Amino acid sequence: MLPGDTTSGVPQPTTSVSAAARPTARQILLAAAVSVEKARADGDYWRTVTVSRSTKIDPTRSYVLETSGSFEMWMTQRPDLESWRIRQDLGVKPATPQDEAAWRAAGAPTRWRYPKDMETKGMFSIPFGPLEAAAGERVVERLHGKWEGKAGDLTGELITWKEVRAIPGEPDKLRSYLEERITRHLLTADLGPGTDVEQLRAQILRQDCVDIISRLPASPEARASAYRILASLPGIRAEGEMTDPLGRRGQALSYRIEAEPGLFTEIRFVVDPGTGLPLAEVWTWTNTIELANGRRMEIGHSTSFQAIGWTDERPELPASRS
Repeated sequence: MLPGDTTSGVPQPTTSVSAAARPTARQILLAAAVSVEKARADGDYWRTVTVSRSTKIDPTRSYVLETSGSFEMWMTQRPDLESWRIRQDLGVKPATPQDEAAWRAAGAPTRWRYPKDMETKGMFSIPFGPLEAAAGERVVERLHGKWEGKAGDLTGELITWKEVRAIPGEPDKLRSYLEERITRHLLTADLGPGTDVEQLRAQILRQDCVDIISRLPASPEARASAYRILASLPGIRAEGEMTDPLGRRGQALSYRIEAEPGLFTEIRFVVDPGTGLPLAEVWTWTNTIELANGRRMEIGHSTSFQAIGWTDERPELPASRS
């Protein structure tokens, strides 16, 4: 199972770069490339397990909440096995000790319902339904329909197992392959006025590389080449060692994107160079949210990668499933 399983793709924080002299972003990414080339190349299932956390203000704008959830993908090519998606809401809690004090002062509610007309700004979004403090049940879905024969998505499109196997394993060929996909995507995209197309192209290339590394069952060579492409891109900075949202230590790389005109997002990509596995993506929007007492808070989102890679294990499925 996940704890102690050294062959199942679980990121283990074995950062091998010396903390005495901070390595450059290029050094971190190239070290990760060398490590990920040694990863397992096949198995019964391609498994990814992530934990996502987001911050939201409560409906009275008095304090900030943290929501969390887990998400598993079990993808297989074997005709005698099924592909599965497993989701679970992990509950809601105050984001900081200061928020906990304000939450207690408000009566320590365990359910939050948002009015439809609540003002939103920037990347802050109103939940579709009420938030619950307690964790929910695991929800399991068999992947079929549009997912039949698919291995994941890249550049906003679902791709087949055959297409994933064809992703090039050499950096130059991989970059050409991705740039062709990005060109096709932009030809059909609804771009707003004033969009900096070259900047957008660079952002998509960077995200495609991260997706190949962290989500797709691409070959170890292709994942290593994605790291090497990232190492060649401008604007990625080394931030030193960082603890990810799950408490693991890794090397943090940061860069900035323009999510919307005038709205910037700082992204930290936390990597373990010793295994070549990413630990987390942490997004923080530079626009802040003002609470009722005038306090301003950053709003953000994180995705922590608990497992990435091939396994011969089977998913734990409840008796009731769709």
